[in-house]
Amino acid sequence: MRLIVLALLMALAFGTAQAYPLQGSDGTAIITLFGAIRAPLDDTSEILKVDIGLMGTENATYELLDADDRVYKPSLYKTLTPDRQLVYFIIPKDDLFKLLTALPSGGKAININWWATPKKSNENLVIRYYGITDWMINPDEQAIPDDQAIVVQIRVQNNGTQNQVVNPEDFTLLDQWGWPYGPTAGFDPATIGPQDATERVLLGFTGISILSKPAALAYNYNGANQIIIDFDRDYAPLPDSTVYGPNATQSTASAQPAPASIPVTTPVLATPSPAANQTNQTAPAPANNTTIKLGSLKEKIAASKARLAGVGGSNDSDEKSAVGSSITSSINATRERLAATRANLAKQTKNDTSNDTSNDTSASNLPLNSTLNNTLNSTLNSTLNNTLNKTPNSTPNGMLKSISSMSN
Repeated sequence: MRLIVLALLMALAFGTAQAYPLQGSDGTAIITLFGAIRAPLDDTSEILKVDIGLMGTENATYELLDADDRVYKPSLYKTLTPDRQLVYFIIPKDDLFKLLTALPSGGKAININWWATPKKSNENLVIRYYGITDWMINPDEQAIPDDQAIVVQIRVQNNGTQNQVVNPEDFTLLDQWGWPYGPTAGFDPATIGPQDATERVLLGFTGISILSKPAALAYNYNGANQIIIDFDRDYAPLPDSTVYGPNATQSTASAQPAPASIPVTTPVLATPSPAANQTNQTAPAPANNTTIKLGSLKEKIAASKARLAGVGGSNDSDEKSAVGSSITSSINATRERLAATRANLAKQTKNDTSNDTSNDTSASNLPLNSTLNNTLNSTLNSTLNNTLNKTPNSTPNGMLKSISSMSN
């Protein structure tokens, strides 16, 4: 149950990571990109999770084009509902993208321009927001989702004529109600010279209410020169000149805000082969020019300390997750042991009461059966709880310890 609750909460929160939906159509099928977030994988790679809606088609396959024209194919499809899915890509750390091509089953390729990196400024500073790089939902001792921990990535540029000092405490994360959350981890204070900029740096926010959705990032919040990046209004698709080149004419496949539908005539990327059953399915390793070794997504995610339970996939599309298999195996083993115990106790009880009358036998069995049932239920519940408690999950402390290493 904990895994189901966590998965549902993550799915509900996905749209707020980049809350400006993008949409494309081939005239029949409609593909909608609701948002995307990243999660650490190792020192050089990340997992990009894209929330995609499907209308007018049962399935689709995808290709993602980055700023260097490298093509990536999905490593995992995770079905949320029949017309909504999470698509996982393994990408180089800090990579930027410009185009997603979707091929609906039996349809034509649909090209959707990726989101431009939002930026806002005041008279001295320009803040670029690169999105969420880690998002953890932390259960309490009863395995009930309690609070969130969110890591975002930014870059600060000094457009002024004097040095500017920037600290993590200068930034505030705002939820959908405007409630402010201050950072609990981040980069070292930086002095930025005129016309200079920081590298991409990380800000960590913990203790965020499970009901809060990140809606904006503010610099010098409520100050005279505050900068606010709105995660909805400040997101927009890349222009065609960035995606297709400066001399390209406007593409009919350009992304538009939902619910517009744009017909597509010519695909930009080579069309992938349609996939059949994509429910919680690990995709085969792509034959493209990327240098990332995909391997098993489940093993990769386990190596990154399983920040989100149930993220991993399997090379067998029908295989259950490792956590689910462990729970099922433990329950089955416990049931077998308890069934054997029940049979032995029943046999012993029969032997001990064989000389009694039938009424005495029935009376003596009542308390024994009640005790046995209580024991069986208690043992089964204890085994299940112990198995669930062994499920890897992330904590704010774990996230805080990883912030410094991720920002290097």
